[in-house]
Amino acid sequence: MKIEQIKEKFEIDAGAPMPRILSNEHHLYLVFYISKVSPNWDGTSVHVRSDKDDGIVTVKFTRFAQFKFGNPNDEAIHGHPLYDFGLEAYSIQKVIDSNWIKELNAMNSVHPYHKDEHFEKYEHFIFFFHDTCFEIVAEGYSVEANSESNIKDEIQRIGRLL
Repeated sequence: MKIEQIKEKFEIDAGAPMPRILSNEHHLYLVFYISKVSPNWDGTSVHVRSDKDDGIVTVKFTRFAQFKFGNPNDEAIHGHPLYDFGLEAYSIQKVIDSNWIKELNAMNSVHPYHKDEHFEKYEHFIFFFHDTCFEIVAEGYSVEANSESNIKDEIQRIGRLL
């Protein structure tokens, strides 16, 4: 098993990404704040985010098998079972040769029409935030190009899609 870092055109906000999950049984959307530093910021104050702030990204996962959301946070990352494989906070990663996918395959193996190759298309992704960790096994993901500029409007848009 190993961790592969994924670089996108954005960086997860290290202070308050405030991730939101919206899902049905076919699609899952992960919405969070990205790093956006004002050129006038002097480093002496903290900007508290609101649902109307812009600077978000929406990630859409297709055909997911399962997801986890919660602990550990960035201060307890070294307690995550994948930490020794290179897991990093405030980043997007893919787990190569994931034990979680193997476990899902084994669970499903009792199904009368089970085929191991159905699980070969899945990938294990980790989005590690400040206060939470989001992990998902899915066929893939895409960054939504048509998202709204703030979380409040984006949640309403996604709600219409689901």
